[in-house]
Amino acid sequence: MILSIAGFAVSFYIYRSKKYDKPLHCVIGQDCDAVVKSRYGKTFGIENTIPGMAYYALIFAYGILLLYNRNIFKYGLIYYSIVGASIGSVLFAVYLTAVQAFVLRKWCEYCIVSSIASLLILIFLII
Repeated sequence: MILSIAGFAVSFYIYRSKKYDKPLHCVIGQDCDAVVKSRYGKTFGIENTIPGMAYYALIFAYGILLLYNRNIFKYGLIYYSIVGASIGSVLFAVYLTAVQAFVLRKWCEYCIVSSIASLLILIFLII
């Protein structure tokens, strides 16, 4: 649940900065705006942050439900749907990280945090 909160916060921060045309404040000095405002900041005309926030909200809700009953969704359709969404999230994060590394040659630390959060969520779901 902590990872979903962190991922949601990062996605929301990027979304809000883009919506109000505010510069991102990068701690390590990279040009985050060049990354998130590039043409790769949208997929099929939708800001990447919107499905990102939805994904992290879904994971958070799943975590809340697991607090009530640890085994409630362990092997059912809901569990496999959550794992499938997580795999999709990680694959998309790998794609966007490759875009940063090989196409844009610029890094967004917020994007990297979101990618790491997605990967760790998947790992925790399958172990």
